Amino acid sequence: MKSVAIKYCGGCNPFFDREALVNRLLKEFPDLAPVPLDTNEPWFALVVCGCRRACAEHKQLCGREGKMVICDDSEYKKLYEFIRGAL
Repeated sequence: MKSVAIKYCGGCNPFFDREALVNRLLKEFPDLAPVPLDTNEPWFALVVCGCRRACAEHKQLCGREGKMVICDDSEYKKLYEFIRGAL
């Protein structure tokens, strides 16, 4: 199992279903296990923002294999390819 810390924006003006994107990711990669944000350096960190403002604070969030900020469901393919290549 690989740990993934997931941070959502506040959701004040989402343009897509952020939770559906994360659920899809976890379904397609059953070896990913969501962990609390305060976990000491998870395998990967994912910041899911509902719009292009990407105002969610995430400077302190990092993962051993990196971090990705997603602001649109069209970026899912980039996320999918990154994780597939890293597993």
